[in-house]
Amino acid sequence: MVETSPIVEFDSRAVIPDHVIVRRIADEAVLLNLHTERYYGLDSVGRAMLSQATSSATLADAVEVLLQEYAVEREQMVKDFEAFLNQLLSAGLIEIVPSSSPS
Repeated sequence: MVETSPIVEFDSRAVIPDHVIVRRIADEAVLLNLHTERYYGLDSVGRAMLSQATSSATLADAVEVLLQEYAVEREQMVKDFEAFLNQLLSAGLIEIVPSSSPS
């Protein structure tokens, strides 16, 4: 059986579930999943991606902001951002919700 990645809809947005604690340390971030008792570290780029994913109206808007911040081609940014989001989803660190949903 082939495992497939969750599909990220870019007209959606990301939220941090109640069972995840996020702490910023300098330019980095640490996330703790209280259900699994595992913690995850994000470097400055990962922290910026998470910040935009959770604060932008849509994930597509987050990509636009990140493209202004980093010198990377759009196709590569979308690919990297989607892979990043899928890793966070798999670890239970974010949820993807419709853009009209409250936090």
